[in-house]
Amino acid sequence: MSYKEALEDGIIREKDGSGSTWYFPPCHVCGSAVPSWNYMRGVKYTCPDCKKFLAEIAVQQKGENQKDRKYREAIKRIGKVARLEPYEFAMKQVSSQLNKPGWYQSTEEIMVALELIRRNVTAYHQVKVLGCCVDFMLPQFKVVLEIDGTIFHSKEKKPSEALRDELICQALGDGWQVIRIRTENINTNVTKLIPAIKKVLKHRMIS
Repeated sequence: MSYKEALEDGIIREKDGSGSTWYFPPCHVCGSAVPSWNYMRGVKYTCPDCKKFLAEIAVQQKGENQKDRKYREAIKRIGKVARLEPYEFAMKQVSSQLNKPGWYQSTEEIMVALELIRRNVTAYHQVKVLGCCVDFMLPQFKVVLEIDGTIFHSKEKKPSEALRDELICQALGDGWQVIRIRTENINTNVTKLIPAIKKVLKHRMIS
């Protein structure tokens, strides 16, 4: 059946040293010949290079779809505690940057970005400092903002996190501080983010 269909479809055929027939149907993407032990009409043959390319595209699309879901979830959570109209400009900004490599790895990061833009706070996302990526840098507050599950009070940090934070502050210069905010606090009411940052800074100045 393979030989007859290949002959009818004009598929290149070759015999190897053992007398076995090899078929060379075209790759359905680029058209280059794909070596195969048999040929079946209607099957889409794919060359190794195109397989790799299609796999990369699939991974990229999956990542983009996940970010789209996170973005929609972020809007939904904000909508539970605030009117969405003031976030319209922020939503346009974030949605246009949604698929930048490495950006917005969590729903909470998207929520924070939306809130910072709404508040007209200049912020840089996923900045490398000493080989580490920090979530947000806020120059006007001299704050590195990390969104994670660690309570932001320094006495409650893990030793490794405290050392990392100290080195980051030293690298950035005098007055810089790292503030860590729990994801649950962001999800509860992200509109309290800026007041929370100011409160932490005030507390640290006094103590």
